[in-house]
Amino acid sequence: MKMQQVLAPHLFQSLEILQMPLMDLQQMIKQELSENPTLEATAEQADAQIEIEQGTKDVDSEQFDNEFEKLAALGEEFDNYQDRGPVSGGTDAEEKYQYMMDSLSESSSLHDTLLDQLSLSSLNEYERKIAEIVIGNIDDDGYLQLDVEDLLALPNFPEETLTKILDTIHDFEPAGVGARDLRECLMLQLKRQGREKTQEFQVVEHHLDLVGRHKYEDIARAMGLTVDRVKELAVLIGKLDPKPGRNFSEERIEYVTPEIIVEKKDGEYVITQNKKPYPNLFISQKYLSMLKDPNTSKEVKTYIREKIAKSKQFIQSIDQRMDTIYRIAVEIVRIQRDYFDHGVSRLKPLNMKTVAELLEVHETTISRATAGKYMQTPRGLLSMKYFFKPGVMTASGESISNESVKAALADIVRDEDKKKPYSDAKLVKLLEEQGIKIARRTVAKYRDQLRILPSHLRKVH
Repeated sequence: MKMQQVLAPHLFQSLEILQMPLMDLQQMIKQELSENPTLEATAEQADAQIEIEQGTKDVDSEQFDNEFEKLAALGEEFDNYQDRGPVSGGTDAEEKYQYMMDSLSESSSLHDTLLDQLSLSSLNEYERKIAEIVIGNIDDDGYLQLDVEDLLALPNFPEETLTKILDTIHDFEPAGVGARDLRECLMLQLKRQGREKTQEFQVVEHHLDLVGRHKYEDIARAMGLTVDRVKELAVLIGKLDPKPGRNFSEERIEYVTPEIIVEKKDGEYVITQNKKPYPNLFISQKYLSMLKDPNTSKEVKTYIREKIAKSKQFIQSIDQRMDTIYRIAVEIVRIQRDYFDHGVSRLKPLNMKTVAELLEVHETTISRATAGKYMQTPRGLLSMKYFFKPGVMTASGESISNESVKAALADIVRDEDKKKPYSDAKLVKLLEEQGIKIARRTVAKYRDQLRILPSHLRKVH
């Protein structure tokens, strides 16, 4: 005998709906409308509240919300869910399992692939929850855009746990995914191929910057090799994939519809829900009447009750989704008011835990609710994930977002003398003069993310 948590079908569905991109949800609504006759997109009498004959299976709204958050906090015992038998009325639930694992992702193909692999890993429940956050911060190229110090700052989170999680993700396909920089990405690919003790591995580990600058003579002297041999190694290294995630998103075209609209009116920002993509769903009055009809057989009434209960739960899950996304958007706009007023240089550091505490929900709820969701703002169409950025401490003790640092870096490079472009070391000093103290390695990472070439390639003769 063993104790296990059972994930109720309606709660499974509510979490699934919460994290779904809008287009997927629209398809789900169409399917539900075609399969459930008691659910309609229009109604002659659109009652705000529908009374159902006593005995109909239903879920109390407050109980629904409480259970929803409780299960989010417990991390949803997915393994136990898989151990259960088939759920009555829960069609294709197992096939949609991957949706439950979604986090801070913007590009679904790569992240779905990683989450599928995560579901098969040997990590425990707590480690998987952290791994979801890590995967959610892997960009379309396959690189990890998360300062691991944020994770190490979590209570009771030892460094060996993070190492275990990263090692697990580094074993996923595609090879090199989850690396923090190009060097680590290429080293992971070489390790996967069993080339960890080769000369090309040593070049990547110790002299990759010289390879990029074609300093083959310097490498040859350092390693005791001929220049021709170094060139051969450079060719082998060049066959590795510097952007392992791009094959998942290269031909993917996404059509984005904002779920939140932010407008500035009379000096204040007004947040509204974009309800146009959502059809108005109602319980069929025809089937409600059949429940009250004494001529309706007992078997038919049982069928109708079950379908109506499912319809109400479906509508309630969508309402829950819309309300959660809206509440998160309100907090984002309030916290990031300076960004909307002044631009990216004023974007504040923000993590999901902060918003979760403000809304009194679990962090995983914020994660699912912002995955693949967009806001139309005075500063353009933005992913809700965009506003969650780690911070960098300035000399004055103020914390600014890494996007602000990138903006400062881009300004410096834009105004540099193109005949004498700044090296990364010089960029570190110039940023420090602005009160931003970061390592040269971080400058190189941000420069690469901004698609800014190294100084020797920026130079104009």
